[in-house]
Amino acid sequence: MERLLRWYLWTVDGVVIALCMIFLARASSTVIERNLLSRGSTATQTWRQPATTAPVYTKEVEDILKRNIFCSTCPPIVSEDGSGPGPTTAAAPPLQPTSLNLKLLAIMFAPRPTDPRRSVAIIRDNDGKSAGPYYIGSQLRAATIDEIAADRVYLDFGGGRREYLDLLDHPRPAPIDPVTAALPKPADPLAAELDRGIKKLGEHTYEVQRSTLDTLLGNMPALAVGARIVPEAKDGKPAGFRLLSLRPDVPFTKIGLQNGDVVAAINGLDMNSPDEALLAYTKLKTANHLSVAILRNGQKITKDYNIR
Repeated sequence: MERLLRWYLWTVDGVVIALCMIFLARASSTVIERNLLSRGSTATQTWRQPATTAPVYTKEVEDILKRNIFCSTCPPIVSEDGSGPGPTTAAAPPLQPTSLNLKLLAIMFAPRPTDPRRSVAIIRDNDGKSAGPYYIGSQLRAATIDEIAADRVYLDFGGGRREYLDLLDHPRPAPIDPVTAALPKPADPLAAELDRGIKKLGEHTYEVQRSTLDTLLGNMPALAVGARIVPEAKDGKPAGFRLLSLRPDVPFTKIGLQNGDVVAAINGLDMNSPDEALLAYTKLKTANHLSVAILRNGQKITKDYNIR
């Protein structure tokens, strides 16, 4: 009897447990279904198709003529209220040679990655009878030095007006006269002066006449045309200036310098700044001896010049 009673109680317990599991499964499925439906309804409610408005184009003849014929969607486009494009700004004056009575004598150009503010331009004011060095940002009469290029200086007068000074003038070639062309050409006075006043005494020793030196110092355009001078840097620091584009008949070649030479020091003054270069230039007028330290193909060479 006891065994039968135990079997009955176990059967009842099993049925109760089964019913609880069925109720739990139905409740879980109902909760999951409600969550899915709520998410779907939220996504349906929040999603909206973006409104698209077609652009309205102006029908004015002048605006149509200004439109890019190769781009159908480019401006001018007007809004739906029919208002046209905004007012156009006045065009800047064209870049032109300066009207000031100035002469660009020489440029010490600092190419990138060197700081362009290291560039120096020697400009002569023909009206004021003066000449001097100018940097980027320097004031020159009513203009400001805006940029210094390898052979040109740009002046900013404000209001979009910019003018320039050229280092080398490019006049139109005169027509060739066959009679004049057949005559022997006169000797170049500067070349003749260099041949007469510069004498090579040794491999790195020269004798220079005082009159020849004065002629060179008074003819800055000839020195500027004779070579392209660019600053030299080593380990990110100034290390003199390099001579480029030398020709056989220029003054630098006559005194033994070669294309690619780096002038590192003059009479002990390191050429690591424009101020040192200008100081050395000033002392040339009274010096009796010059010692120029140069770097040529990685080797240090000293050139000595005795001035008589």
